[in-house]
Amino acid sequence: MKDIMRKASWVTKTAMAAAVVSAVAALVSTAASVAWAQQKDSGTLTAADYIEIQQLAVRYAYAVDTHADNGYAYADLFAPDGVFGGKTQGREALAKLAMSTQADRGGPDYTRHFLTNVIIYPTPDGARGSQYLVAIDVGEGGKPSSIIHGGRYDDVYVKTPDGWRFKTRQLYPNKIGVPPPTAKIPPAR
Repeated sequence: MKDIMRKASWVTKTAMAAAVVSAVAALVSTAASVAWAQQKDSGTLTAADYIEIQQLAVRYAYAVDTHADNGYAYADLFAPDGVFGGKTQGREALAKLAMSTQADRGGPDYTRHFLTNVIIYPTPDGARGSQYLVAIDVGEGGKPSSIIHGGRYDDVYVKTPDGWRFKTRQLYPNKIGVPPPTAKIPPAR
């Protein structure tokens, strides 16, 4: 009888231990699932994501100024369905736009677009951001240099198989007496 009680006790202890292990595993699995879902829903970016998006913004200025690769260096910064200015969409149209920007003074010898104060924040679908633009016309032949335009870009970024790209990019040019729309920047954390 003593052996039966010992075996029963051992079986009970083993069953209890298995139940505890199963409960802990279920709890860990649930916690991991909840954490993943919260991260996905709130949208988080890694340090590498921030750097890649900043590089995207910087490459934009170089691509539009230099007209590199017949405008395709610019066009390839956009997602396949990416749009500039609410109307220019598609690789061919974007490349044509890049080639027409400062057509008489573009190319590898000209730098005029300067983007500053880049702000990037995560969204559930990727990221959004803004940055200021100043475009300078460097004077030559006695002509003084001047600021030819400025403003703010508001962007929606999307991660593609080729990395981060512009889904949309909207320029709000500075105009005297006409304030641009307020940037949609979330509060600091």
